[in-house]
Amino acid sequence: MPDVTATPKDVIEAYIKGTATRDIALLKTIFHADAVMTGWLGPDLLHGGPEPFYGALEANEVGDDYSAGITALQVDDRIATASIEERNLLGMSFENHFQMIQLADGTWRLSAKLFRHF
Repeated sequence: MPDVTATPKDVIEAYIKGTATRDIALLKTIFHADAVMTGWLGPDLLHGGPEPFYGALEANEVGDDYSAGITALQVDDRIATASIEERNLLGMSFENHFQMIQLADGTWRLSAKLFRHF
């Protein structure tokens, strides 16, 4: 089984797969323990860790019409940024921007997610 934290692209693909399949265990392997998520969900500004995201996925089905794709990915030495667009996640669409960091062991983790729904 390939390591989903081997490259920044692997991490983002694991995020998409984990979201689509509601695989919370997979998602927890790609987020850094101190990761933050910040963004607008309607009129509400949310800021904190990824736990509310995990909870929303656990509590709700992700439909077959969910889709996501990488719109940008840049790697600069031991840091990376990526953007994806998600359609039909829990009845909403999202634009997500991620920051990633390479750990001392060479693996990558999401350190921050900035999002908006539209």
